[in-house]
Amino acid sequence: MFCVQSDTKAWEVDTLRGHVNNVSCVMFHARQDIIVSNSEDKSIRIWDMSKRTGVQTFRREQDRFWILAAHPEMNVLAAGHDSGMIVFKLERERPAFAVQGSTLYYIKERYLRTYDFSSQKDNPLISIRRPGATTMNQAPRSLSYNAAENAVLLCSDIDGGSYELYAIPKDTSGKGESTPDSKRGLGAAAVFVARNRFAVLDRNHNQVMHNALPTSY
Repeated sequence: MFCVQSDTKAWEVDTLRGHVNNVSCVMFHARQDIIVSNSEDKSIRIWDMSKRTGVQTFRREQDRFWILAAHPEMNVLAAGHDSGMIVFKLERERPAFAVQGSTLYYIKERYLRTYDFSSQKDNPLISIRRPGATTMNQAPRSLSYNAAENAVLLCSDIDGGSYELYAIPKDTSGKGESTPDSKRGLGAAAVFVARNRFAVLDRNHNQVMHNALPTSY
């Protein structure tokens, strides 16, 4: 026997729009402020809970998605579709990095950091503020370091492919609190080719040369 209280109510908090067919399954992620949903429209969508916006979409060409499950400890999700099941990761685990001498430069939690192999000391240099970036797969995928100018080039998938050029200030406090100005642009990849020059591979696979570094020393 079931009893339903007459004063029970439910309120619609918000509506996330994007799927164009029945939503088959939806779940709150256990460790991140995101919602994951899948649908008969052949897509899996990731939603930012704070912004109430979609941040990433996975698609299948032929199969509809029906069910979702998240691993309790690992950074993987499983999704069932018409033809079987896929297991995928929500975000990149290996950070962008570059090695210069005995120093490792890498990105972690939106900070440019260094690790000295000889002293085994880890040091945050600067914070990386990235307009338009979200928590999902928007971390830099490559890093190029210029020892002559003490600058770094970061490439990511933001806006379909973009780069950021930072000059590292000489007076970094070791807390990574400063965020120097950066030069930004669109491109599939970017790398230093000389002391004061870097090359950008644009979306049409044309190489473009640049020779301006930010002056935030």
